[in-house]
Amino acid sequence: MSTFQKLLNRFLGQVEGSYDPSFDSKTPIHPNPSALQRSQSLSKVLNTGRQRSLDALKSASCLSCGMKDRDRQLSTNDIDTLVPIAAKHEYNFERKLSVDNNNESALSQQVRQKRRAKTKLVIIRHAERVDALFGESWFSQAFDQTGNYRRFHTNLPITLPYRQCFQEYINDPPLTELGLIRSYRTGEALCRTGLRIDYCYSSPSLRCIQTADAILDGMKLRTLIPIRIELGLFECGIWHKDIIPHFMSINELILNRFNVETSYNSVQKSLSTEETEYDYYERSHLVMRQILSKHDTNDMTILFIGHAPSLETLTRQLIGAEPRPNELVQIAQKINYLSLTILEGQRHSWTFVDAILAKQS
Repeated sequence: MSTFQKLLNRFLGQVEGSYDPSFDSKTPIHPNPSALQRSQSLSKVLNTGRQRSLDALKSASCLSCGMKDRDRQLSTNDIDTLVPIAAKHEYNFERKLSVDNNNESALSQQVRQKRRAKTKLVIIRHAERVDALFGESWFSQAFDQTGNYRRFHTNLPITLPYRQCFQEYINDPPLTELGLIRSYRTGEALCRTGLRIDYCYSSPSLRCIQTADAILDGMKLRTLIPIRIELGLFECGIWHKDIIPHFMSINELILNRFNVETSYNSVQKSLSTEETEYDYYERSHLVMRQILSKHDTNDMTILFIGHAPSLETLTRQLIGAEPRPNELVQIAQKINYLSLTILEGQRHSWTFVDAILAKQS
């Protein structure tokens, strides 16, 4: 797990766990505590979340990663300063005291130019979903026969987006209230790194759209970066043998004040319940390639909001590795809500990168 992911998990109060591209399916999977046990009272989260976040940031072991004593003290004292995300071993942000101001300015300019020469792909899993927490019975408990919504638990969302057919929430559930809060805080954490987002793509699942909306809101980009709804970012078709969910229409999303790009045409036009895990890899790779072909400049960052296996299927073939469909379920089970992975590169050359917390010069 990257140092940035560990820090983000602590910031969000989540248990450890993330996408590992070198994951071996033979490694035993240790089950996480039950979702209900992990989910705290919403009022407790609101009252104690900020202090817990500050304490976690101050005590995080990645604070001292590659830093001298002087820098470590400065970073601990100023926890809100984060350096931009950069590739491992590619840039050196340490400054010698003997360097004069002119040389330092020139070095900063060279670093910025070199960093902007590549495209970054930030891929994030959606936040906590209500049916995973409360079970399939959440719908019958939350709605009466006429579609009136009743919030029977503090971790249910205060309100729900309007849908023409409320029964569609059964197969396309929303985020929990805690999921919405953590998504927003993830956006705040990304904003502190200085990361800039140029485009945002999301799976059509409501939970993914809500996650994208909240992250962009936390980054203060909600009104500036519209969400592009891409059907090809949905999860494997064979995992939905009964029916592919009927997603909210663009008109419904706009009615609910989601900032979606109405002119965007999805690369993927349809999904099949006969799609295998291998087909899912191929579809994900094709969609990613076609999306990247729409952007002819290397100086940009693209945010993708998808599902647990998205961190694997969207990146596996980009880095030149072979699909591993027989291991996909085990890989997905190890990926927490709001886990992320970051790729940097151009055309046919992509590598995983990391982010560190440090003093910003």
